[in-house]
Amino acid sequence: MSEGFTEKREKLQNGAQMIAFRAPALNTAAFSVVLPFVPEGRAGRYHCAEHLFFERAGQKHAPEINAEMTSRGSEIMGYTAKNYMCFNFACRKEVFSDQLALLFSMLTQKEYGEEEEQSVLDVIANEIFEYEFYDNRTADILREAWYDKRFTKSVLGTDEDLAAFTEEDIAEARESLFTDGMALFLAGGFSDADAEMVRKTFGALPLGHFSYTPECAGQGGGKQIEKRGGGKDLQVLVTYHTTGAGDEEKCAAYWLKSALFDGMDAAFLRFFDKNGFRFYSVDGSYSVLGDEIVFSFSTYIKKKEKKRFLALLNEFEEDAAWTPFLRLVKPFLYDNVAFLYDNPERLCTHYTESWADHLRPITLAEEREMAARFTDQRLSELWRAIVRTERKIYFLGK
Repeated sequence: MSEGFTEKREKLQNGAQMIAFRAPALNTAAFSVVLPFVPEGRAGRYHCAEHLFFERAGQKHAPEINAEMTSRGSEIMGYTAKNYMCFNFACRKEVFSDQLALLFSMLTQKEYGEEEEQSVLDVIANEIFEYEFYDNRTADILREAWYDKRFTKSVLGTDEDLAAFTEEDIAEARESLFTDGMALFLAGGFSDADAEMVRKTFGALPLGHFSYTPECAGQGGGKQIEKRGGGKDLQVLVTYHTTGAGDEEKCAAYWLKSALFDGMDAAFLRFFDKNGFRFYSVDGSYSVLGDEIVFSFSTYIKKKEKKRFLALLNEFEEDAAWTPFLRLVKPFLYDNVAFLYDNPERLCTHYTESWADHLRPITLAEEREMAARFTDQRLSELWRAIVRTERKIYFLGK
């Protein structure tokens, strides 16, 4: 780690956890707050709460909030994932405290008018229309794969959900976000006063207790090969679903995805090219929920190639175990961690993604320590464990 950089993890007085990575020589700073939840109740209500946070901040309404962000050259961003909400910004370090104060005011706002609530519902109705208008079958399949069925619904909800929401529904969802599962990430050229401001604002919020106990009833089942739609051109999606994943498996998933599916020297492209398939791209992915991992890849084939692709799939899984994982991945995922030291915004995003995998804040030092233990043999063993789990194949046509 470069001289002057410090990374510190601490628990704040209200139970929230924070990682602060300080780089005094940088002129920028970034901040992220992660608010975990378990999606009980009607789908989409947390997403409604996210949009509502942008409507008011004390006496300021959306136009004033946007104007204030514009004056600092920094935009506060927010999004809702399957089990958490995140708000973040990056800015010049001179305006960090003002931007933090604005975000804190937005998140602690409790009163909203009918016009603001209706505006949020209209925006989300448009997002639902856009999602349904475009082909999102792959995203739906991957989301619906979780054994814990509380997480299989879209965070957007449906038009019927929106029509049934009450003010109490949204208020209850908003309040349930503030628990001791909250994670704060601070990076860049922030000052001691900036860090102390985080502690005095977000660290002083009254928080409830967060707990997540997986519900994995009804595992497995269903067809192992499924066709949806028809036509000469097909998207093939292959999923592997495993449970009991620990820190090592979660950390390794990114390494395996990168070596097998990312870049023109990826194992998938080399294998299938050798066997007569000229793929120009393949989309490898993984997602984590508690101790579940859904590992997947997708690409496009002709209908006439389906039987041959299936015949080669088992062979690819075995051949992939001999991939030179460290040579392909270590320069990008281990050596290039140095890139994060100079980019506070990217670092906070990385902290958030690591939190999403482990459900706790992971420092760069801790992550590097885990990754340093990887060998080609160990990564091969972890890949073999993945392909021995529940595999499903989907052929998606227009």
